[in-house]
Amino acid sequence: MSVSVPPWESLDMSGRAPRKAPSLADQAYEALKQWVVDGDLPAGVPLSENDLARRFSISRSPLREAVRRLQDEGLLEPSGPRGFSVPPLSVELVRDVYGVRRALETAAAETAVSIPPEEIVSMRARLDDQVAQARQGDFAPFNENDFAFHDLFVANCGNRLLINSLDRLRGNLKRIINYAGQFEAHTLTSCEEHLAIMGAIESGSTAELRHTVDVHIRGVTERLVATFEANQG
Repeated sequence: MSVSVPPWESLDMSGRAPRKAPSLADQAYEALKQWVVDGDLPAGVPLSENDLARRFSISRSPLREAVRRLQDEGLLEPSGPRGFSVPPLSVELVRDVYGVRRALETAAAETAVSIPPEEIVSMRARLDDQVAQARQGDFAPFNENDFAFHDLFVANCGNRLLINSLDRLRGNLKRIINYAGQFEAHTLTSCEEHLAIMGAIESGSTAELRHTVDVHIRGVTERLVATFEANQG
């Protein structure tokens, strides 16, 4: 069984710095990942390796490499002898993904140092604006800024392995955020938790930063689990 997929050209590569031309496997990986995260490939629908290879006008070898990478990130799973599918969002996935996120981000908070003052000032202004918009019912700016906000301390933790490990989680994190971000109570509570984290960053207290990050991710996990249980039976 095959599924209709968005056009190859729909992959948004804007805003990225010039770099070496990506391989066919890289291009297929980026396209498939974006479609999974955006919900353009429905969960549970079997996808054919042959069909997608033809759709991308590439051989099965680079397509297989792209699929392997996405399976390693938990964004695809085997389905049938030569197929694969997007795993459904579930309570178990939320607990697993956010459990790892909590462990990594609280560790990052403990070692975050030398955050440039201009970045702190800029993020404070953006966060205040996004929270104000969320309180008026526009949640998109806040949700879209989630990773950029957390990167304020993660990118300054000095642990490249930790940063790379978090990056591998982001596909499923984005899927979950895209789903949960539509719920007002969840988003408004997250706004308040981000404000507390911002205050800890501004205070320069590593202990307070770790505490507020821990409270936030624990709270997000509990709210997400409750949301999934209420809306998905």
